[in-house]
Amino acid sequence: MKIQRLYVLLLVCGSIVFSTSCRELLDVEETITFYHSFVVSTEQETFSHADLFDLAANVAVIEEYGSKIREVNIHTVEYWLTAFIGSAQQAFEGGSLSVSNTDGSNVTLITSIGQQNLQALLNNETTLDVNTAGINLLGSLAEEPPHRFMLHYDGSVNEGPSLFTIIFKFTGVMVANPLN
Repeated sequence: MKIQRLYVLLLVCGSIVFSTSCRELLDVEETITFYHSFVVSTEQETFSHADLFDLAANVAVIEEYGSKIREVNIHTVEYWLTAFIGSAQQAFEGGSLSVSNTDGSNVTLITSIGQQNLQALLNNETTLDVNTAGINLLGSLAEEPPHRFMLHYDGSVNEGPSLFTIIFKFTGVMVANPLN
């Protein structure tokens, strides 16, 4: 009797381990890239924007796998300007890109922008250093349906008016399992 119970227990444990390992073999890993732009048009030297971002509407593979997504890891954030009207001396004095829940709660820094000449950023992709807590929150919000989050961009320039379009490019990896 004890041997039969032990055999059944080993069989159940073995099949759980085997099925978990087999499921992981079916994981789909896709590189994802998405962009978000902020249009800054103000007479002021400071600005602040917050936009709701729907990742499923902007990245087909996110929509395709939906609730089967196991994780999203963003590893690179780049930025540049696609439009700029201002003097050759106009520069960022500082700025930040943050992420939050869709209701605006739990705002967490993704990256900071230091002093940078605006004209030098025109069509010039620049990689930013990222804050681990912000990237982790972005990944968590990206992997959970409905795959939406708020992006916040705040900054200041050394002289107004501020007239430019800034693009942020996010690159990472999505892991999903069709069996989930």
